[in-house]
Amino acid sequence: MLRDTLFLAFVFGCIWILLKGLSRYQVSIKKLLVALSIWILILIILGFSGVLSDFSSFPPRMMVVLIVPMLVLVWFTATGSSVDFISKMPAAWIVKMQGFRVIVEIFIWWAFIDQLLPIQMTFEGRNFDIMVGLTAPLVAFWCLKGNKQKPLWVLIWNILGLILLFNIIIIAVLSMPTPKQYFFDGPSNTIVATFPWILLPGILVMLAFALHLLSIKQMIRMLKTASK
Repeated sequence: MLRDTLFLAFVFGCIWILLKGLSRYQVSIKKLLVALSIWILILIILGFSGVLSDFSSFPPRMMVVLIVPMLVLVWFTATGSSVDFISKMPAAWIVKMQGFRVIVEIFIWWAFIDQLLPIQMTFEGRNFDIMVGLTAPLVAFWCLKGNKQKPLWVLIWNILGLILLFNIIIIAVLSMPTPKQYFFDGPSNTIVATFPWILLPGILVMLAFALHLLSIKQMIRMLKTASK
């Protein structure tokens, strides 16, 4: 279908923009490229195998697609492994990258129109994640411009962005046909267990999560430097 083809192209477009940006600022991408390739291959296999389409238990099997990479990203950010990223990447670039979330929300809304996802997962329902994407370029421009940087405001924006991200994650999980399903408006959230939509939680959600973590670490370092 056109929708799925465009969605797949968008996912790989986001990955390409990310890698191109990292290369531009001389951040080594070899390990990241290998890790991403392996993870995408795993997601493709899981998506086509149907192993994650069993929602008979809670938490659902789908949670592995979220929990595993989130733990890896938290570890990566908390350790010295992320120093190369945050020392070379412009703070404004990391924030502006979050603009991709506007397009993500349009795809989610498109899937809702096609009766594949429930309304609560869209910006017409309980998903306010689009606000992060819309405000990202404004935050980058007003708070990270020249010598008039405002790291505290960017830190607050990132924390609010994480809250909105976890809000839609919780809504998505509670919209799945598990024994703990809470939302019953419209179709249950099952397409995220299939390819290519498994790339939504497995890649796009993780990209948003990683950008927030890196930006938060950057802002904390900037605040510490300013206080000296």
